[in-house]
Amino acid sequence: YHESLQITTDGLTLRGAGEGRTVLEPPAAPPSNLCTMANGAASGVCVLGAIDATGTVLKDVSNDHITGLTISSFPANGVFGYGTSGLQVSEVTALNDGSYGIARFQSTESTLRDNFVSGNGEAGLYIGDSPDADTVVTGNRSQGNGYGIFVRHSDEVTVSSNQVSGNCLGIFVLDDGQPGGAGNVAVTGNNVHGNNLFCPASTEGPALTGGGIALVGATHTLVAGNHVSGNNAGGTPGSGGIVLVSAAPLDGGSDIIGDTVRGNTATGNAPADIVYDGSGHGNRFTDNQCTTSLPGHLCQ
Repeated sequence: YHESLQITTDGLTLRGAGEGRTVLEPPAAPPSNLCTMANGAASGVCVLGAIDATGTVLKDVSNDHITGLTISSFPANGVFGYGTSGLQVSEVTALNDGSYGIARFQSTESTLRDNFVSGNGEAGLYIGDSPDADTVVTGNRSQGNGYGIFVRHSDEVTVSSNQVSGNCLGIFVLDDGQPGGAGNVAVTGNNVHGNNLFCPASTEGPALTGGGIALVGATHTLVAGNHVSGNNAGGTPGSGGIVLVSAAPLDGGSDIIGDTVRGNTATGNAPADIVYDGSGHGNRFTDNQCTTSLPGHLCQ
């Protein structure tokens, strides 16, 4: 189907046949709707609440479910949600989209489950601008994107049991300096390996490569039970297996405060399996199976 769909209706399920049998590709011309205007180009499926001219959400669109679709090669995003409550995206394949594979902004109570995202220009899976996100990202495969899974300016997010490989940076939690920061995130039970794709510097940030799990200014965040290996291209910010650094020099955000790194297995990462810049306070590193760390006492 060569079309781009905008959804503003509560309680709607858009269900494809699954297994690559229902495919959305860009139309010959993008539709003239709010989603196209907001993104500057067409997205595959766009779920929008009621918003004003400044982008402020006036009323959420609630309880929509997108499932069983393949969405490929859109110049903007595969699935884009803004001002949603209870949005579910499951068993969707998002391939080679210009910005995000599956993304939701200013939303709450979302579930991104059992999706496959690959070759997307920004993040395969994205949670942004949601101080009360209450969102679960689980059972997904994210490979060959800019960021595998990106949590920015959001709180109360669970990232669990995902396969994340071949991206520039695997799982990224960022305080971008906006009020509220980023934190109360649980990154657990993920397999994060070989994220050595190179993303050149852009207006959005520095060059990136070789990063497994990176917390930049994240607070009160748990990283536990993950397998992190072979993230070793090195040489750019965020490089290493499990990386915790302050956001203050980058964008005026927070130091690392109250984070726990526990029970992870990290091997073959560079410049080290665990990297911590020493900022902040109340951070704990316990029972991690690894070989190298910066500083040198974090592997136990």
